[in-house]
Amino acid sequence: MKTVLSSSVKGGVGKTTVAVGLAQALQRLGFKVGILDLDYRAPCVPIVLNAETAALGRTDDDALTPVWVDGLHIFSMAFIWPASKCVQVEDDAATEDVRQLLTPGIIAWPDLDYLVIDTPPTSSGIVRIALEVAEAAGALLVSHPSRVSRADALRTLDLFAEKQVPVFGLISNQGLDEHGE
Repeated sequence: MKTVLSSSVKGGVGKTTVAVGLAQALQRLGFKVGILDLDYRAPCVPIVLNAETAALGRTDDDALTPVWVDGLHIFSMAFIWPASKCVQVEDDAATEDVRQLLTPGIIAWPDLDYLVIDTPPTSSGIVRIALEVAEAAGALLVSHPSRVSRADALRTLDLFAEKQVPVFGLISNQGLDEHGE
């Protein structure tokens, strides 16, 4: 299974949209695809896929089974607690939870060709664990045409270089920057 991250240290740039779009494109090409929504505090994959009311299952040996939506296997923190809940968890606890989720056997993923990981907007904790444990084949860097987002894109690029994760491409959501360009 190849793991691809949709990532940026900047929030609100469209990481979830890119992750879902990539997963759907790979699925249309005939690949078996899963999406792991690691945005601990604001998970949005179920919203984008119209699956807010879906529920995780469990295997006989108590592993969590991803939700099946439109040909995709999905796991999101939004399936653990109500979508409207403001999750108040310390960063260390959230990071440890994600480390456990990435441990083989906790989530009963089927035999996948690709696992697309939608990361939260940060360069620490959860993203660091995802880069180390998930052994990412590469990442898509998501940005927006503002000076702040471009600066954060460079920081994200630096993180990937440090962790030796190839960047497959930069996706810049179109729009105008603060100068109307």
